[in-house]
Amino acid sequence: MSRTLVINTAFLGDVIFTAPLIDALQGAGHTVDLLTRPRYGALLGRADLGLIEYDKRQSDRGVAATVRLGSVLRARRYDLVLGAHPSIRSGLLSLATQAPRRFGWGPLGYTTRVHRGPLFVDDALALARAAGIDAPLHPPQITVKANRRARHVALMPGSRWATKRWPTRHWTRLAQVLTAAGLSVIWVGGPGEEALASGPGERVFERSLTGAAERLAECAVAVGGDSGLAHLARAVGTPVVMLFGPTGTRRHPPDANRLDLFVAPLP
Repeated sequence: MSRTLVINTAFLGDVIFTAPLIDALQGAGHTVDLLTRPRYGALLGRADLGLIEYDKRQSDRGVAATVRLGSVLRARRYDLVLGAHPSIRSGLLSLATQAPRRFGWGPLGYTTRVHRGPLFVDDALALARAAGIDAPLHPPQITVKANRRARHVALMPGSRWATKRWPTRHWTRLAQVLTAAGLSVIWVGGPGEEALASGPGERVFERSLTGAAERLAECAVAVGGDSGLAHLARAVGTPVVMLFGPTGTRRHPPDANRLDLFVAPLP
């Protein structure tokens, strides 16, 4: 049985897209640890998944903290490391493990550099294939306990990047139209995004990603930009209207009848 470390210290959506990779590894008999940012790993809900939290922007910021974590990882004697984040820092952590096999997207710290797949859902599975695991392509799936409510609609106006946020006035108008149609609007977001919810409806802005996942799973449909919460809504099985801004469409073809693309010819 191989002891395997998966490294992904990117944003929420990126971590969600590693779920099929973890499924593939565990299905092939690997004991898997996930190194990721705080709160993200627990969302995947796997009792047999080891979690290593790495708060790279706060308590683990800086060279000294990275060196300490490298020593911890080396002591765990991993057989295989898969780096699902192309940063130099992730590559250095991979190198610090001294694992005999290290596959990753980045230019540094790996015994083999792996080219990413043609689709978002295929990126992490390219790492599994490099490790010799025949992993079937499927979208991320996260299981939470929730009862679907036919007239609830989630609105997720936030995104880490301003270029990926739909203008506030449009969200306000959408909330008004939905409410006038007799639907219950639930605004979902993270701390600091409260000002983006400028229309009628319930506000759910909390640090608990598990709580957010449960509320999203209750809704009949969700609307959001290219954000981690929109990917989370899709992963818990809620139909999602995703409003992409500068993100290209070629990495988003239909998969398993769960995604349709409508492209506006904008400059």
